[in-house]
Amino acid sequence: MSKFWLFLSSVWQEVKKINWPSKKNLMSSTGIVLVIILFVTLYLFVADLGLSALFDNIIYPLMLGTK
Repeated sequence: MSKFWLFLSSVWQEVKKINWPSKKNLMSSTGIVLVIILFVTLYLFVADLGLSALFDNIIYPLMLGTK
């Protein structure tokens, strides 16, 4: 048996030992990840809007001397 086939045999034995999550557990975990991604996205969006407004209305005019 070549080393390649021996390696694949070992990999397959290890794959059979994996405790795969149930569909219910997988869907629950996926939902949690999606909700966290949504909250982080909204937070970054609001932070970006706030910083843009801060720089456009306060910082840049002070630096350019237009206010």
